[in-house]
Amino acid sequence: MKVGLMSVGFPNFRYDIGEKFLKQSIEKIKNDDYELIYNDSILIYEEGIINQLNEFKNKQVDLLILQCGTYSYGSIMNNIINEFRETPLLLWGFREPVVEGFRGLPLNSLCALNMFGSFLKKAEKRYAYVYGDVDEASVYEKVFNTIKGVKVKKALSHSVFCIIGGRVPGFYLSNVDELRLRYEIGTEIKHYSIASLLDYCQKIDQKRVNDEVEKIKNEVALITTTHEMIEKGARIFLAIKDFKEINHIDAFTIKCWPEFQSLFGCSVCGVVSRLNNEGIMTSCEGDVSGLLTMYIQYLITKEPCFFVDFVNVNDKGIGKVWHCGPAPICMTRDASSTKYTEHPTIKQGMGFATEFLMRQGRLMMIKISEGQERYRLFLTKGTGVDEDRDLNGNQADILFDSDPNHVIDTIMNHGIEHHYAIVYQDIEKELIEVCRWLNIDIIKA
Repeated sequence: MKVGLMSVGFPNFRYDIGEKFLKQSIEKIKNDDYELIYNDSILIYEEGIINQLNEFKNKQVDLLILQCGTYSYGSIMNNIINEFRETPLLLWGFREPVVEGFRGLPLNSLCALNMFGSFLKKAEKRYAYVYGDVDEASVYEKVFNTIKGVKVKKALSHSVFCIIGGRVPGFYLSNVDELRLRYEIGTEIKHYSIASLLDYCQKIDQKRVNDEVEKIKNEVALITTTHEMIEKGARIFLAIKDFKEINHIDAFTIKCWPEFQSLFGCSVCGVVSRLNNEGIMTSCEGDVSGLLTMYIQYLITKEPCFFVDFVNVNDKGIGKVWHCGPAPICMTRDASSTKYTEHPTIKQGMGFATEFLMRQGRLMMIKISEGQERYRLFLTKGTGVDEDRDLNGNQADILFDSDPNHVIDTIMNHGIEHHYAIVYQDIEKELIEVCRWLNIDIIKA
C-alpha cells in the first residue's frame, strides 16, 4: 500500500511552523506496513503543489493525506478533485500554536480545513479529516485507523471468495448480487461444485490424508467421533486448501448440508473450524455477506471470529449466540474442554464438529448486510459471561452494553440477516473507516 503525504501553506502565514509540524508528523507515521511517499517541505506555491500531486499520481498512491500546514490556495483542491476522484483523501488540520511575541494567527489551519472540506462536499468526493495538536495521540490514532481502513478497501478490491455448492435450502439471503458485490466492494466470486470437491477428495494420496488425521487427533483434548469421520474431514480440508492455492482464493463459504451428508456421509463443521483456525475465513451455509463480515474483521484483527446464530435472550437480559460446531479451537478459554464430536444436530454418527468453552471478555457482534440502496454494517458490543445452560456445539452468552430489547428491535426493524460474527476485539473505529471508504451505512445497537 502507498500513502502520499504533503503539506500546503501560504506566504503570509508562519509556514515555517507548518513545515516543522510536517517533519514531526512524518516521523510519527512512518511504518513498515505501507510505503510513505512524502515531500518534507511545506508547499506554498502552485507549481510545487501540482508537481507533488503529479508524483503521487504517477506512483498511484492508495491514500492521499493533505496537511493544512497553514491557510492555502483554494484552487489546489480542484486539482485534487479532478486527478484523485477515486483516491481516498484525509485532510489534516492543526490547532493554533501560541507563539511568543507574534500577534495574529500563525497558521489559520482550521479555516483551510473548513474550506477544503466544503469544496469536497460540493464535489461529492468522499473524504475524512483529523484536527488537533501535532503531538496529540488521538490525531495519530485517527490517521492510522484511516490507513487501516483504506488498506482493507484495497485488499477487498483484489479479493476472491469461493462458494462451495451454493446456499443451503431456504436460506435465500445467503446469496448476494454478485455484480453489485464486485462493483461496490471489489470482491470476485468463484464457484466450486460439491461433486468436483468430493471427486478430488477421493484422489488425495492416502499418506497425506493419514498425516492430516494425526494432526487432527492432536488438536483437541478429546475425540468422541469415529476415525472414519476424522478421515473424511481431513480429505475435505485438504481438498479445499488445494483449491485455494490453485485458484488463489481468499475465503470460502460452504453449502454444508444436505449434500455432504447424502453423498459423503459426513458433516463439515470441523472442516470449517480448522480452516478458520488457520486464518482461512470460511462461513457456514453458503452465506456470502456473512463471509464478507468475517473477512473484513480478519483483515483488521488478523484473528478468526465466531460465526453464529443469535438464539436467545434470557429473563436476566443475557443474550446467547450459538452454532453447531464450526468455531475455531483457538477461541477456547480452556484447552481441556476442546472436543471433536459427532454433529450435534445432524447426529446419526456423522461428524466431526467442535465443542468447547468459548472465550469470554469484551466482544463485538457484527454483520454486513446487503441493503436496498447500500450495504449496511450492524454492530453492537458486550461482554462474554458464563453460560446459563449446558449446550452441545459452540455457545457464548453476552451481556450487551445496550438494552437487549433494543438490540433485537434494531435487528428486526432493519431486517438484518440471522448470521453474525463475534469478534473478541473492539474494532469499531477501524470498521467505521472501512465503511466510510466503501460507502457502507452503519447501524449501531
